[in-house]
Amino acid sequence: MGWFTFLLIVIAVWLFFSYNKLRGLAENVKRWQANIAATVKKRYDIAQRLSDIAASYGDHEKLTHFTVIEGETTVAQAAHAAADASRVIGNVQMMANRFPDLKANATYQQLMVQLDEIENTILTRREAYNEAAQTYNSTRGSLPHLFYAEKLGFAEAPYFSVDDAGAEQTLTFTTDDGKMLRDTMGRMANKAAAGAQQAAEKIKSVAQEHQHKRDVGGAPADVASPITSVEVSATDAAAVEAPENKQG
Repeated sequence: MGWFTFLLIVIAVWLFFSYNKLRGLAENVKRWQANIAATVKKRYDIAQRLSDIAASYGDHEKLTHFTVIEGETTVAQAAHAAADASRVIGNVQMMANRFPDLKANATYQQLMVQLDEIENTILTRREAYNEAAQTYNSTRGSLPHLFYAEKLGFAEAPYFSVDDAGAEQTLTFTTDDGKMLRDTMGRMANKAAAGAQQAAEKIKSVAQEHQHKRDVGGAPADVASPITSVEVSATDAAAVEAPENKQG
């Protein structure tokens, strides 16, 4: 039982360091995912402001109505908002070619410069995300992580890509490693506790058996003492009678 408990401890320590390594890589993927989401949100805000400026120049039917994004949104909502932003930006640029005053508007020009910067930032961050995802997925699929990664809730990270129509992919990467690890460690702790209890019961049983043998083994020694005493007394009596017979 001692070796079993020791083995559990070794496995627990090994899982601890392996888990921390994989978790760090997963957190890096999530960080880049969050950075992309934040930049896309800025792009959405600029598209909304461009829509407001262009609204005074006509062709209102071509401008998509925006709903302000507040707090966290679902994946479907984020994808819908990104599609709206791309469509509105394209329509506003077409309107700017038709309305020179719009194209010459200082606010419009400033927003377009910011939009170019944000587009470049999004591209850079997507490349960094894909690199982080590649490192994480490569480590996740290598030995020895391959044997426990999925069981501990480390899902494969998706890669960012653009489809044939130019539509942007909405990335969603989450892990359930916290819950899985707690469940796994709980099971290991229960096994360790059960092993320790069995070891304690075994030690107690051996001690009781040893004590029982000592108690049983002591009885013949106590019984043998009077017998030896009787034999000695009989010998002494014979020795006393012998001189008397000689005198007679």
